[in-house]
Amino acid sequence: MGRISRISAAVLTACLLVLSCAPGSREARTLLSAADSLMDTDPYAALYSLMSIDSTIIPTLRKKERTKYFLLRTQAKYKCCLPIGSDTTIGMVTDYYKRKGPASRYASALCMRGAVEFERGNPVSALEDYKEAEHIINSRGTDPVASGLLHTRIAELYQQTFVNDSITVDRYRKALDCFLQSDRRDLIMKGRFSLARALLPVSPEEAYSNILAGTVLARKLKDSTMLKVARELETSYLLITRQYGEIIRTAGPLIRKMEQNPDKTVCKSGANVLMSACIAYARCGYPDSARAILPHIPGNTLEGSSYHMLRYEIALSEGDLDSALFHHLNMDRLTDSTLAEGYKLHLRGVEKRFETGRIRERYSSMQARYLSLYIILLGLLCTISIIFSLIYIRNIRLKREIEKCTDIIRVLNEEKDSSKSNTQTIAGKESTVISEEMLKVTDELIEAYYKYGRTKAITEQVKTILRHHFNEEGTMVKVRRIVDATYPGFLSGLETSYPSLKEKDIYIIALTACGFSTGTICALRRITESSLYVEKTRIARKIGETGSLSDFVQKALQNYNAS
Repeated sequence: MGRISRISAAVLTACLLVLSCAPGSREARTLLSAADSLMDTDPYAALYSLMSIDSTIIPTLRKKERTKYFLLRTQAKYKCCLPIGSDTTIGMVTDYYKRKGPASRYASALCMRGAVEFERGNPVSALEDYKEAEHIINSRGTDPVASGLLHTRIAELYQQTFVNDSITVDRYRKALDCFLQSDRRDLIMKGRFSLARALLPVSPEEAYSNILAGTVLARKLKDSTMLKVARELETSYLLITRQYGEIIRTAGPLIRKMEQNPDKTVCKSGANVLMSACIAYARCGYPDSARAILPHIPGNTLEGSSYHMLRYEIALSEGDLDSALFHHLNMDRLTDSTLAEGYKLHLRGVEKRFETGRIRERYSSMQARYLSLYIILLGLLCTISIIFSLIYIRNIRLKREIEKCTDIIRVLNEEKDSSKSNTQTIAGKESTVISEEMLKVTDELIEAYYKYGRTKAITEQVKTILRHHFNEEGTMVKVRRIVDATYPGFLSGLETSYPSLKEKDIYIIALTACGFSTGTICALRRITESSLYVEKTRIARKIGETGSLSDFVQKALQNYNAS
């Protein structure tokens, strides 16, 4: 009833969508979006939405939309337990999403291609696709439902080969953990039943606890299909634990229903319940009851070793040892053949090779990154070395230039000191000569005074003596040389600061700087004291000095010495 109601809801949804949408591509896109949103919760409704799209519109859609349509159609058929082995579009879908993305769609396409390959009888290719999808899903790590479904598919692969029971159980455990994280009760229920089926041969008690937990969820969800699965697993547990009476009691309603409607075909879960009941009757000593159940078991369920197993149990119960041995040998032969095929596939080896390839790929990628990093660091080190070398060479050059400049400065200072010393020596000699000349002038003036007395002749005699010993222009040059040697740059600074000063003004300042007395200056200038006073006053006005010229020269010399 639940499935019928879901189908009705899907049909109604599809009809409403068809009526509400504009014709053409827009209608198809709307139905595609509806199918995509319904895929996880109600795949039957999603399938009906996809089937409602006009097949003539599909070629007119964009490639992205066509690819999405093909992927959703395969997913819906797979989730609705419809055959997908003849699907020819899944390869194109996988290639498209591998190139264009997104990664989630690519992982879904890989899962569907794996399911198609498994249905075609190629479990190795299916496992390779599943492992590739697992790598993508684990790298994203955001969808526990997708991860759980993928663990379930890989576990089903191992379970179909009847080998590697521990790997099968481990995969189902991981799937259940993922479903518990998602809080999807329907998936948790299916995960518990799948884990219980894998645990039955190795740990029946743990399997039974999962059966009970799954049954509780199936009753809460009112899922009749999963309740049948729960009954099937319960009878399998009872068979393993040799509770044959409970099996007969549990299977009784189904057996009576089949006796009342012999033409009715039971589902796979019901067939497994009937097989367990058949074995239970045989082992309890009721071979006729066991034989009566055989016609109600579908023929596709009794293929292979299952048929010989039931015949072996019935023959053993009847005491027909020859028939029992015959069926037992055939059962062992078919079982060994199935196991041999499973071992031949060696899915664990395929998975290991895939994981090893992934590790090698990751190692190669890391090695390439480390090599790139090494090259970058080496290049950086070389660059730093070159920079430091250039800086070192430049510092050496600068050091040499500094040393060279220091040597030049030292030589210039030595030359300056030597020149200054020579200048001072020359100035000292000239000062001495002037002093000696002054002494000679004084002696001659005294002699002239004693000889001529206060007469007019002495005036002419004094002028003659001064012209003889102190030529005015030559004396001016000598005095300036003395001042420049004693106070280098002093007179030049005054000339620069006071451009209105004339050469004679500088001469008077130089005489004052040398410390000559007023009389000496008057004699050297051949002027009277009053004329000298007038000239000094005029010079003081030129330089803006309100005091005497002697005070100005004294202050200027003090400032010069201080600097």
